Amino acid sequence: MSDLDDRFRMPESAFEAAFDSHGRNNPSIRNGMYIPTRREVAEMPPDQLFSILIDWMWESPSELIPNNTQILAVREILAMRADAKSPQLMRLINECDCYIKI
Repeated sequence: MSDLDDRFRMPESAFEAAFDSHGRNNPSIRNGMYIPTRREVAEMPPDQLFSILIDWMWESPSELIPNNTQILAVREILAMRADAKSPQLMRLINECDCYIKI
């Protein structure tokens, strides 16, 4: 695993563009605007991680839509977790598979 604080190589310019197009001062936070770090994917409790990953994959603004390489990296980290065989993690891994259509 590379830099644990990396957000799957999502460039800062993509975040800036998303904020610009959705309003920097908008009081509503749009789903999918938060991209987890590699560390969060590796360590966050599955019930907290689930909504973050689902929102990123299915609800993110166009500037932050993940590509298959990014979701494959997420899946790889999930599969390496000690709890990878738990129903919650298996559900997340399945969601990644559905996204990339493995």
